[in-house]
Amino acid sequence: MMDPKDDIEALAATNTTNDTNNNADEATTISSEEKTEAALKSDKPSLGKLFALAQPEMPMLIFSGILMVGSEGVNLITPLIVADAYDTLVDPTVLTDDARMTKINEVMTIAIIVTVAGILGGFIRATIQGVIGERVVARLRCQLYAHILKQEIAFFDEHKSGELVSRLGSDTTLLQTVISQSLPDFLVQLIKAMASMGLMFFLSAKLAGVALAGVIVIFLLSAPMGKIMARLSKEYQDVLGQAQTHSTEAIGSMRTVQGFAAEEKESKRYNEKIGNPDDIPLWWPPREPKTTYRAGFFKSITASAFFTFVFGAGFGFLNVTLWYGFYLVIQGEMTLGELTAFNSFIITVGFSMGQVANAISKVFEGMGASGRVFYLMDRVPTIPKPPPPPSSAESKTKTIETIQPESMQGNVELQNVVFHYPSRPDQIVLNDVSLKIPANSTTALVGSSGAGKSTIVSLLQRFYEVDQGRITVDGHSLDSLNLQWLRSHIGYVQQEPQLFGLTVKENMLYGVHRENVTQEEIEQASKDAHAHEFIQDWPEGYDTLVGERGVKLSGGQKQRVAIARALLTNCRILLLDEATSALDAESEHLVQQAIDKAVVGRTVIVVAHRLSTIRQADQIVVMHNHKVVDVGKHDELLARCTRYQDLIRRQSTMIRDVSMNGLASMLPDMPEDNGDSEVQFLDSASA
Repeated sequence: MMDPKDDIEALAATNTTNDTNNNADEATTISSEEKTEAALKSDKPSLGKLFALAQPEMPMLIFSGILMVGSEGVNLITPLIVADAYDTLVDPTVLTDDARMTKINEVMTIAIIVTVAGILGGFIRATIQGVIGERVVARLRCQLYAHILKQEIAFFDEHKSGELVSRLGSDTTLLQTVISQSLPDFLVQLIKAMASMGLMFFLSAKLAGVALAGVIVIFLLSAPMGKIMARLSKEYQDVLGQAQTHSTEAIGSMRTVQGFAAEEKESKRYNEKIGNPDDIPLWWPPREPKTTYRAGFFKSITASAFFTFVFGAGFGFLNVTLWYGFYLVIQGEMTLGELTAFNSFIITVGFSMGQVANAISKVFEGMGASGRVFYLMDRVPTIPKPPPPPSSAESKTKTIETIQPESMQGNVELQNVVFHYPSRPDQIVLNDVSLKIPANSTTALVGSSGAGKSTIVSLLQRFYEVDQGRITVDGHSLDSLNLQWLRSHIGYVQQEPQLFGLTVKENMLYGVHRENVTQEEIEQASKDAHAHEFIQDWPEGYDTLVGERGVKLSGGQKQRVAIARALLTNCRILLLDEATSALDAESEHLVQQAIDKAVVGRTVIVVAHRLSTIRQADQIVVMHNHKVVDVGKHDELLARCTRYQDLIRRQSTMIRDVSMNGLASMLPDMPEDNGDSEVQFLDSASA
């Protein structure tokens, strides 16, 4: 049976505020829902930047353009060829029906050959354009994803993952449609309409003038509708991104959702963004809140009005033009064949303008997506610091260089560090913190929640930049060190380790940047982390898939895999952020044994949770109110530091009460936190 002491320590661990998981209590949460939903700003739309990504496809684009001109050109001359057949029917110089039929057969054979050539050219052109679109968007997605991964942690504090995924998915899909369909259709149909209009003027300037007036009127009246559709499309994509954020969070946390019976609550949150149509009377959505249904509803109405107007007005002007054309034929200013060809051209113009209008609406949607995508593509991460612009005076006198020492000893020093999280600039987290951590020593950080313990861990990995002061490793300021080199020498084990849906072996090698890691090295790291035994029990051993976020592993197993991963990096500095706080006694014992092996020969910084861990540290740093209040060994602090004494007293009292009365009888008598306590038990005991 588990010892009562283990019970209360496990209880404290389970309920302790989670400093570590994404620094939730100190970094990543943003104070209001409204602020997080406004996460992604939109840059100015830029199709030019999109075409820059198509530079490698330029030869095929040019070839596609030639095919477009050729295929559409032969399609346009077909009505002129067929017009000769119409004129043959009423030509008085052709005396017999057989002669007429012979002439018509010759004309229509040529027309069919020309049509087939146009269809074949159009097929090849459309295929090339589709492949080009796929290549450009695949290139865009790869570059966008790589660029997102380069952003500093503060960026992810302010931008929800669901919205970033939406940029990678929905927005790039819109851009793919623009590249492979909308823009080519726009160009093809516009050129076809202009060429048809030119041929119409060739046949009859009077009749063409009437038709052109109608086209101009339709275009001018439809342009505002296109802008409205672009705005509604942007609103739709923005709200959809927010809905995807909610669904991603919930689906990724199903144990929490179902554990708190919050399925209905999550459905309501999602419905608030999507807009459940069954809750809306008479189909008409309210002005607020903004939902995808509301944006889609008005976008559908606008699109229907847009296309109905374009096609309706187009056919209306067609009838007016034909009416005038019949008059010109009667007056002898046109032949019947010419009017027939003119009729084909005006239908082509009307259809093409409708297609142009449709393409414009899609291009406007794509432009909104391009603004959101290229906001991310153009954003320069603040860590590492970007070089000055080439045109700036600073760039002429100063170049930003980083150093990469041959080795790392592991001496760490914080010098008068002041820090605020970028997402909460009005709340100080570290206030004039100075601390020396010798190489090959173990330092435990203790203190109340929010004192800045996990923040120090984050700053050492240079997830954020300090506001004032500096942090050095072996005497080198962090911002002078090559960032990848720095992080490759730091091992990091969190309270809730992050594993990926890969094999155990792939997860262990995740942070290893050296070549030719042997299976023996992997197994030795696993043995040191007390993970080898349970891995060997699985049928596929190290090739076992751990599931999304390591869902197939227990908490203790995930923690030991994470420790093995840190050991394989051969790190000189090991950061342990409450690595045993959420484990049961047996798992904690095994993980602690793994940690005891891992700390040998390394600089270790522990956000301490257990009294046993605190006692074993070479130095203990007591933090309170965003400052370091004392540093020393366990016995020294116990003799002189009242805050440390209070921490130990509370833990000892809790354990004694559990031992005497049992866990259940003890819980109602837990000391209450009146808000003025210098060190809260659950936080101080776990921090």
